[in-house]
Amino acid sequence: MAITTLQGIADGLRPEWLSIAKDVLTPEAEAIFMSMFYLAGAPAAGAASVAGLNGEALSAPLTGAFPWKNPISGNSYLAGGSWANRGNTGIEPQGSLYILDRLWQNSGFTITTTTEQTLASVAWPARDKTGTTNGADIFVSIEVSAATGNAGAITNTTLNYTNSAGTTGRTGTMASFPATAVVGVFVPFELQAGDVGIRSIQGLTLGTSYVSGTIHLVAYRMIAIIPMIGPARTSFREDAVGLALPRLYDNTCLFLVYLPVGTAAPNTHGQLRIAQG
Repeated sequence: MAITTLQGIADGLRPEWLSIAKDVLTPEAEAIFMSMFYLAGAPAAGAASVAGLNGEALSAPLTGAFPWKNPISGNSYLAGGSWANRGNTGIEPQGSLYILDRLWQNSGFTITTTTEQTLASVAWPARDKTGTTNGADIFVSIEVSAATGNAGAITNTTLNYTNSAGTTGRTGTMASFPATAVVGVFVPFELQAGDVGIRSIQGLTLGTSYVSGTIHLVAYRMIAIIPMIGPARTSFREDAVGLALPRLYDNTCLFLVYLPVGTAAPNTHGQLRIAQG
């Protein structure tokens, strides 16, 4: 059964808290998304995919994602938590913490090839917005696991994909891939007008050589965004109502992405709370 009342949330709260205690993250630049997947701490650091171009569908347990327990019966929801950033330079870092479900990842791109590199992505696990493999609310980013060598920003990287309605030949665009992107840089593709998700991927075109380094594609669903902007030494909390009680499907692989305001390096810590019922 679905949880539909405040009492249902209270009754369904898991006794375990999912702990966040990540090492210092050094941002690439202001307003560049940074994946925490490879950072040590809690959750533990993940390893770069070696699955090849067609990639791998991901299900819990996954090193780099939060520990996960499926309910004996019923559904799971993100029901709240608390978060904080602490600076190591005397400057309080500020930004937003993104909680995402990691569905698929790949490897094997030739970093200097500027024509399309084709692939046939394996089916996502059934964890899109509606609990299917169709791709509603599923997005894709480039994630860096070894720093790239491009001297300037690149603006002609594109993704060839099938949308959640099954329409092929759609094109995802990227406003800018940053120069010499460091480990953890996480750059989303913008979908073609009218699309609301990605069902599968058929190709990646870098357009301009990234020179060196290692990149991956990652497919994910957005679960929650937590603003972390305020006076020094501030903690941030959200309850189930503030988060809109997002549904978490069985075998979810929750991981963290940070969007910085400025370039101060944060230690991020806190807890997530799950309700099941």
